[in-house]
Amino acid sequence: MKLLVVIVLFGIGFALLPLENALRTERLQMKYGGAHVTFQLREAIGQNLAIALLAGMRGIVADFLWIQGHGFWEKREWLRQYRNIEVAVTLQPQSIMFWDLGQWHMAWNIGYGAFSDPKNRTKAEAIKREREWHEKARQFILRGIENIPNRYELYFTMGWLYFEKLSKDCDDPPCSEAFCKSADYLAMATSYPDAPQFVPRLYARALEKCGDLKAAYEEWKRLWRLDHSTTEQAWSIIEREIRRLEDYLQIPNQQRVFPQPTP
Repeated sequence: MKLLVVIVLFGIGFALLPLENALRTERLQMKYGGAHVTFQLREAIGQNLAIALLAGMRGIVADFLWIQGHGFWEKREWLRQYRNIEVAVTLQPQSIMFWDLGQWHMAWNIGYGAFSDPKNRTKAEAIKREREWHEKARQFILRGIENIPNRYELYFTMGWLYFEKLSKDCDDPPCSEAFCKSADYLAMATSYPDAPQFVPRLYARALEKCGDLKAAYEEWKRLWRLDHSTTEQAWSIIEREIRRLEDYLQIPNQQRVFPQPTP
């Protein structure tokens, strides 16, 4: 009889083990506000902010670090700002603003700071350091997309980075490969119905710079065919680009969106 009781109790305990593990994990997550707190993270944020994390105030800590990082930006303390950006997205990985503005600071501000640093011995060294920050921004956005894959914003951000910065990092510009990558990401951004009107226009321009003028022409035509009464768009720009490409591609007059007047 005693053996039977022991077996039953052991079976109940074994069955409850997954539940106990789940509860333990949840308690740890609540303890740190849902963030995975490592020794390195505690070292980066300091004792006072670590205490705030212990109290579950993850959002407040992330906001404070972001505001502090803005102060570092104003003082051109780029590396301290970069550290805060990384910690902020660790604490708030679902914040589009932290990912978007974080990469902008890396690719534009910190990259420029590295390029213009008087400690650079040669222009080649300045260019190399700037490109390193462009690459950091690219890797940063990739992580952002992994965390927020169902919104248009970071796909657009990546497309813009390739269009404006990575296309200039090629040894033989213009770099069509970078513009093609830009078009790929902008196509994903354009697929979301809430993407602003400028997103598909930039997509069409990236297609053209990638070398696919026919695809760019088709994208401009697609935009023109949208309902003008219900869709907000820069129709004059779209018309101008269609007319330009129809002339450049020598589209037969009867196939043009805007036929040329016959003499």
